[in-house]
Amino acid sequence: MITSFPKEVLFLSNKYLYLKKTIVVVALLLLTFLWGFFSFIAYGSYKFLREKPHFAVEDFAVPATSFIYDSNGELIYQLQGSQNRIPLGLEEIPVHLRNAVLAAEDIRFYRHQGFDLQSMVRALKVNFESRQIVEGASTITQQLVRNIYLTPEKSWQRKAREIHMAYHLEKEFGKNKVLELYLNRIYFGEGAYGVEAAARRYFGKSVQDLSIAESALIAGIPKMPIYYNPVNSNEAALLRRNTVLHQMYQYGFISYSQWQESLKEPIALVAEPDSEHYPYPYFMDEVIREAINIHGIDEEALYGGGLHIYTTLDQSIQGFAEELFSRPDLFPPGHGTRPVEGALASIDPLTGHVKALVGGRHYAAEARRIFNRATMMKRSPGSTIKPLAVYGPALEAGWEPHQRLIDQPLSFRGYQPKNYDGIFRGQPTMNEAVALSINVSAVWLLDQIGVNRGFQALQAMGMPLSEGDKHLALALGGMRDGFSPLDMAKGYAVFANGGLTIEPRTIVQIYDQNNESLLSPAESKRLFSAATAKKMTELLQSAVIYGTGTEARLSRPVAGKTGTSELPPLPTFQNVKGNRDAWFVGYTPELVTAVWMGYDQTDANHYLRQIYGGSYPARVFRHFNEGASAFVEPRQSSFFASQPASFRSVASTEELAVENPPEVIGERVENRADFVEIGTESALYESTNNDEIMVNTPLEMPVVISDDDV
Repeated sequence: MITSFPKEVLFLSNKYLYLKKTIVVVALLLLTFLWGFFSFIAYGSYKFLREKPHFAVEDFAVPATSFIYDSNGELIYQLQGSQNRIPLGLEEIPVHLRNAVLAAEDIRFYRHQGFDLQSMVRALKVNFESRQIVEGASTITQQLVRNIYLTPEKSWQRKAREIHMAYHLEKEFGKNKVLELYLNRIYFGEGAYGVEAAARRYFGKSVQDLSIAESALIAGIPKMPIYYNPVNSNEAALLRRNTVLHQMYQYGFISYSQWQESLKEPIALVAEPDSEHYPYPYFMDEVIREAINIHGIDEEALYGGGLHIYTTLDQSIQGFAEELFSRPDLFPPGHGTRPVEGALASIDPLTGHVKALVGGRHYAAEARRIFNRATMMKRSPGSTIKPLAVYGPALEAGWEPHQRLIDQPLSFRGYQPKNYDGIFRGQPTMNEAVALSINVSAVWLLDQIGVNRGFQALQAMGMPLSEGDKHLALALGGMRDGFSPLDMAKGYAVFANGGLTIEPRTIVQIYDQNNESLLSPAESKRLFSAATAKKMTELLQSAVIYGTGTEARLSRPVAGKTGTSELPPLPTFQNVKGNRDAWFVGYTPELVTAVWMGYDQTDANHYLRQIYGGSYPARVFRHFNEGASAFVEPRQSSFFASQPASFRSVASTEELAVENPPEVIGERVENRADFVEIGTESALYESTNNDEIMVNTPLEMPVVISDDDV
């Protein structure tokens, strides 16, 4: 018997089966989704935890300001590129400044894992309720990662990468290193990067000296550097500072009394530093040039490597030298609007430390690294070369100050040197020849000892020469290019230092950011015996006391030599009597100083009229040494005679016999016709728009180099 069910029952049964199947399908789909979701989460977590980004210390390298110090370790100038940044170790940053930054930027920094889920949830809630983005959730670590590795685009992908990298950065570097990197990198407005640069910019002090209120102000700036920096808006900065102070109190970083006292503290800013202030400009220029050209520091490292450069600068001596060069009465009057220029270089002969450099009478306030006559100029040194190329080598070869030399009309195969006064003295002693700057005797003696000997002595001193300078005119300063005042000071320092030479330097040592020294100590080498140095010093003392250098006399021992170079034999100067260069180079036991005067460009209207090395240059030398003596410790030197012998009272006990005819004296050298003053006018320098212009002027005839030296 077949039982039939009502239609209603069948309908309900089918509906139940359909519902059951639907539930099963949905359950399967849900399980599949959950499985996929958790698999994705598991895979993502695995990738997040196991796939570590590559971090390198070099990635965090940033330009850092370099510092220049004087000889006493006092900071005198900062070298910075586009960013002013002074990196510090975390231990050098006071706790209250670190806490102020944490209170302002990331209070849970030491509790999260590089990203802060709690802060993210809070930020989402606040932004949702405000219907706009009013609060961020980036940690300090995320900000650092974004600043270095990521672009500023706003996307979920970029945010995910930021969180991922922040997590691993903290795992690899640790919290303290991350905080240190952040505090040294972040921008604080007004061109200041990092907390130390910010402290110096706004308050003129290091971070170690900041008060709690000052630390809070600095900590509040990074949120909006343009708006919250106190230079732009004191009011906005004050409100932001007080907010940070409240947060510091709220989070337990400061006490109630500290909070209240800090709120009362006014904002006391320092004046904006004068970016045009460039102290001791010619000296600073040489420090930079030496660092780059001599010590191999590239400009990027110099201006952004965080170097500490300790120099030889004595501010008192340098300042005094610059003051002298501002005095018109110490320089001859110029012709028209172009002044007679000058330069001075002074060094300590025992160490080679440069104590003063003045490369000209004026230095434009906005200029930097211009032509420095004290170090870059090359001019004929005139008779100041005689002790270096002739008399020093002759003494070393066995000649004596009392021996007789020749001073009479001589011809060296066409080269006929003459004396400045047209007088020939027969057989003067070396002492007399040096003191009176007798040209013929100097050329004759160089011929006797051999041009090679004089040339090699100059080379051993490190003087800039060319092979074309190897001729008898070298005795009077005839050369292709010439020497700078610093070159001449270096040469005379050999005698002041007992025959030892040491390369002049403006830099004592350079330290990098890791406090590692970069320079090797300067080394000296012997060129002359101590006996030669003593004899040469006494000869040069006579030149100051009895000879052409009387304007350089001091109240204490001094040795020196005058030098002047004539106008060249060019059509421009036909029938013109005058000089191109005037020098005085001398020394005391403490300082060796070279002074030069002349025009940057010599022409028919601009030349030295009746100006000699024994006039204005010797006076500047005297004024400089008298003033500088107040700033140096007196030294005793056995190389100076208490009273050098006067050449007028010397009795010759060993005269030099002259066996050869005057025109055939001494060594034979090819191409005697080449003995010309190549160089006294071969390079004319004109300073225009801070650029050096060189005009080559070849000479077509032998030149007699005349020493003023009256």
